[in-house]
Amino acid sequence: MEKFHLIGVKGTGMSALAGILKDLGHEVSGSDVEEDFFTSKKLHEKAIAVSLFDKNNISTDKIYIASSCYREDNEEVSEVIKRNLPFFYYHDFIGHFFNNTRIGISGTHGKTTTTSLVRKLFEDKKIAYLIGDGSGGGMSDYEYFIFEACEYQNHFLKYNFDYLIINNIELDHPDFFPNVNAILSSFQKATERAQSVIINADDENCQKIKHANIFSFGLKSGDFKGTILETLANGFRIEVCHKNKVWEFFLPFTGVYMVYNFLAAFSVAYLNGISPKIIQEKLYTYCRPSRRMEEYFYYDNVIIDDYAHHPREIEMCLAGIRQKYPEKDLIVIFQPHTYTRTIALQEEFRKVFSGVKLYLAKTFTSKRENSSQKLDQIIQNYFPEAQIFDIKELNNFKNLHNTVLLFLGAGNIDKYIKEFV
Repeated sequence: MEKFHLIGVKGTGMSALAGILKDLGHEVSGSDVEEDFFTSKKLHEKAIAVSLFDKNNISTDKIYIASSCYREDNEEVSEVIKRNLPFFYYHDFIGHFFNNTRIGISGTHGKTTTTSLVRKLFEDKKIAYLIGDGSGGGMSDYEYFIFEACEYQNHFLKYNFDYLIINNIELDHPDFFPNVNAILSSFQKATERAQSVIINADDENCQKIKHANIFSFGLKSGDFKGTILETLANGFRIEVCHKNKVWEFFLPFTGVYMVYNFLAAFSVAYLNGISPKIIQEKLYTYCRPSRRMEEYFYYDNVIIDDYAHHPREIEMCLAGIRQKYPEKDLIVIFQPHTYTRTIALQEEFRKVFSGVKLYLAKTFTSKRENSSQKLDQIIQNYFPEAQIFDIKELNNFKNLHNTVLLFLGAGNIDKYIKEFV
């Protein structure tokens, strides 16, 4: 048994890693800021002690892992480095520590949901898993490591993969990737670290990926080709074809993007010997990750919490809601995530919110950006039809009827939902 201390443990990846290490039998502690995040509940469920940042948390008997957000200006990181104690950044540790069959899930969109689907389909096997909603766990004798592999700052180039899933490739993280060719280049480099690659055959940029051992999935083409037979209010009836074999499934979730996520998960499960019959059985008890179309009910209204923060993700989220609740009105409270993304993709954001009753919350800035009133005003000007969200609006929302109220964004917009539930 080792002792680990995680610096910045409330981050989604870090809290998931803490959960895995605890399940593997290690002693785990962590530190972070005082603010509660949705991951705090997961840490509490695993009985992982969390303290505030303090250099007095540092002792000589632990291995230290830090979020990539925290450098030597953090007092704990500084103390660890000064004392030359065992130390890893999160992504370096993942690449160093985990072995056996490694299944990485990447792509601009859908990583967290697809990772959770893969974990569900593999749950009868010996697994360890790291999901981007803060969920992590596993068996000490795990044979598969299932994990989310993010492209931001080329973090996924720290990993080796037995299977690398690529859901889609689109411009995001404009503070790091100057254009789509730069992000495509990084995905190509990631495939060079993989034994097998599973790509979305319907995605234009995925089609450009080269590898000696590629499998593909899609609704238009692919080695694992899906066909939507029926679209229902509560899901889809689909058919999947592979090498002259055909299976029919009921998918108990809405939004076409979820069909793609399923096809990705099905592909890697089938390639690892999981039968289509077992796959269908698993779907009936599958739950989406935290903050992914997470629903609450308030009289005849539906409150939805969703992490979508890129225009394409938002488009898919809205389509899924309209499929499930076609008779309800829709109001969106959107919290933009980072100035760089919102400014770079302003036209796409305007288009996706066209015709939507929109309330705009203050932009959630990351640790690499400073809050700016000037930029806040510029972003407000991008959405002239939107009303500015104020906490006082929550009382007005409580008088709504037959409405879907969508709290949207990757920051902390979900904190307002507690007013209803």
